[in-house]
Amino acid sequence: MSLVIGVDVGGTKVAAAAIEDAAVQEAVEHPTDVSSTGALVRGIGAAVADVSARAGEPDAIGLGLPSQVEFATGTVLSSVNIPLQGVPLREELGTRLGVPVFVDNDANCAALAEAQLVPDPPAHHLVMLTLGTGVGGGVIIDGRIERGHTGLGAELGHVIVDGRAALEAEEPGFPRPGSLEWFCSGTGLERAATRAGRDNPQGALGRLLAEKGRVKGRDAVSAAEDGDSEALALFERLGRWLGLGIAGVVNTFEPEHVVIGGGLSRASDLFLDTARTEASRHALAALWERTSVRRAAGGAEAGVIGAGVLAEQELQRSGDTANTHAKDWAPMPNPSSSGKR
Repeated sequence: MSLVIGVDVGGTKVAAAAIEDAAVQEAVEHPTDVSSTGALVRGIGAAVADVSARAGEPDAIGLGLPSQVEFATGTVLSSVNIPLQGVPLREELGTRLGVPVFVDNDANCAALAEAQLVPDPPAHHLVMLTLGTGVGGGVIIDGRIERGHTGLGAELGHVIVDGRAALEAEEPGFPRPGSLEWFCSGTGLERAATRAGRDNPQGALGRLLAEKGRVKGRDAVSAAEDGDSEALALFERLGRWLGLGIAGVVNTFEPEHVVIGGGLSRASDLFLDTARTEASRHALAALWERTSVRRAAGGAEAGVIGAGVLAEQELQRSGDTANTHAKDWAPMPNPSSSGKR
């Protein structure tokens, strides 16, 4: 079996580990140096070097980023929180590290990890929704990441679930009003909670608003867990919007599994049952009865695991060995048989 290292790059930390059978070994974490592109690339290399010193030299490296990535070249096309936009990262790191490097969106990597962590692994058809500051998505078809035409697909958070709100929106930009991200992200929860506090200054959310100037998502979670009726209603609505989104991906992809991850999933007890109920109303019955919906199992390690599994899969497909340097390596084309991401 090949030795692969998975790397998960976030806005605050770079996590890396050797991955074997979807398990993390010799894990390290470094603070993310976002002072410059060069500093960040060097930091990623340092994290890989730390793991290599413990686990041995890798045959390939997988990298997950909170960015839009052209998978065939490993070029970062868009990146908000880390300074990598326009960087041909596969080439940069491959030359630096001397082994094949595979770069993908972090939600894609997390979905690939979750496909290894289902009760009867691996899942061949899975959709993941990550509810964090925004809403991300990943689609697994025939056991592999489905990316779309150039690797930028599966932006499931931007699927419209409220057409009226979308059509009436006048301002440009994203997330669009009416999108899944608008309603089901941490940012969307904070927006709704702050509005509820403004509408009822005497309630728990109103008091939080007066004290802090806004109602953060974690404050809304705490209020709901304490039984506040307004906060509970927020999560009821969030669950209903999420249910519409789940029904959409079930009707589109017919997955075996839909998994809900991201930071907001830690409060899934407040909304996931509602989401299942709502999804069952809108998904086609023959598809719905064949799909499970659950909270993601990988937690904070999902990105690292998925990046490592990505490296293993792509290394097997390309037939490369540990002696093949990334600068001499040409990526395999996206599989045409796997459908659309």
